[in-house]
Amino acid sequence: MKITVVGSGAWGTALAISLCKNGHDVTLWARSAEKAEQMKKTRSNPRLPEIVLPDELDISADPVCVAGSKLVVIASPSHAIRQVCRKIAAHLDENAVMVSVTKGIEPGTLLRMSQVVEEETARPVV
Repeated sequence: MKITVVGSGAWGTALAISLCKNGHDVTLWARSAEKAEQMKKTRSNPRLPEIVLPDELDISADPVCVAGSKLVVIASPSHAIRQVCRKIAAHLDENAVMVSVTKGIEPGTLLRMSQVVEEETARPVV
């Protein structure tokens, strides 16, 4: 299954590695092109320095990378989730399943992260 993990911190990277090792076609999306290039080059994440990223794991900073994914895992930090979802929303497949693994409550709105994802992507979150 084609899966994109949105958020290349320690949590998103760990999930992407696990999904990749389970035989899925996984792309890890980073907000920064510099971070994506560095991770591609070194096959590591500075937040998980002892872990080698699988060769099969694709890494991108292009929001279009979510296109074609049957599953999109949102693992970006809570303070950035609304902005990140706005970047990827136009590229999501109509039937993509959205999963939020981000913890927290949005200041001001008091929405759960899954509610923010639903608002910004117009898709239900499981």
